[in-house]
Amino acid sequence: MDDSARRKLFAALRRARWTVTEAGSGHWKIHNPDGRLVATAHNSSSDWRGPRNLLRDLRAGGFEWPRPKKTKRKAAHTE
Repeated sequence: MDDSARRKLFAALRRARWTVTEAGSGHWKIHNPDGRLVATAHNSSSDWRGPRNLLRDLRAGGFEWPRPKKTKRKAAHTE
């Protein structure tokens, strides 16, 4: 997840009253509004599965984040 996407996600979390803090290890700790730790995010973007796993954990913890919209395929033109 690039910095821009991470900033947008963290801003959305904060608007939803979630808490995002940086731990001493450089990881991000994300708590739900009740104070329960829901996810820990890595500060590195080296693992391509990281953003997907983070969103999975956040959704499982109750955070609603829009899924990517599926594009509609054009119907095959038949005559």
